[in-house]
Amino acid sequence: MDPDVQVAGDVKEGVDRLVSEIDRAVGLIEHLRRENTELKQQRQTLKETVAQQKGELEALRQDRDRLQQIYKDHAVLIAHKQDIQDKVEAMLRRLESLELDVETEVS
Repeated sequence: MDPDVQVAGDVKEGVDRLVSEIDRAVGLIEHLRRENTELKQQRQTLKETVAQQKGELEALRQDRDRLQQIYKDHAVLIAHKQDIQDKVEAMLRRLESLELDVETEVS
């Protein structure tokens, strides 16, 4: 075989391999770009979800704090229930005694 033909064949084969590798690299780059775009969209969606959930969490914390305060207020009332009940009963006895005094005076 002629050395010039052999060199030309080797060069053509090398160029063909190079073109094939470039095509493969270009395909891979395009695939990675599409994947990158999808990941950016997913990231944005996740950021929005996190922001929404943070807002919901803050609202729940505020509700919890409000309910804890209501519970504490009621716990204080329950703790003093007997004192309040005794005072109300004393007031009712005084009113009843006033009614008896008024009835006695009218008779």
